[in-house]
Amino acid sequence: MTPRHEIFEILLVEDNLADITLVREALKQQSIPCNLHVIQDGAKAIAFLQQPDDSQTPRLDLVLLDMHLPKCDGDEILHALRATVRNARTPVIVMTSSVAPRDRATAERHSALHCFAKPASLDGFMQLGVMVRDVLLKTTIGPDGSYVTGGGTA
Repeated sequence: MTPRHEIFEILLVEDNLADITLVREALKQQSIPCNLHVIQDGAKAIAFLQQPDDSQTPRLDLVLLDMHLPKCDGDEILHALRATVRNARTPVIVMTSSVAPRDRATAERHSALHCFAKPASLDGFMQLGVMVRDVLLKTTIGPDGSYVTGGGTA
């Protein structure tokens, strides 16, 4: 199977402006063709995810999610994402500077594909682009309309 389309729809939920810039650079460095939807607080992310299926909001190919956000945290956002029809099976990469086991457990409970520890170096952060590219290239749409990642259901 091949990816759904040529331009990927990626939701970035991140409140740190420097990290948003680094994510953009990591995607650019990997030449990932995408529409990057940036939302900086949890409540707005949930509202974005809960828009009706008949809206202009696209089906997401990937969510990049910081776990610690204003208004609603990553756990609430992941719960809202998984409760939607359109994006319930969307692959998620959790991005966090936290080393708390609770954050990793939350990511795993909501079937996040990866937990990316935000590094202190630019080169380290650019590895996020490699991770995103790998997820997007391995993700396809199955016959039932669900996402299939790396041979299994995402």
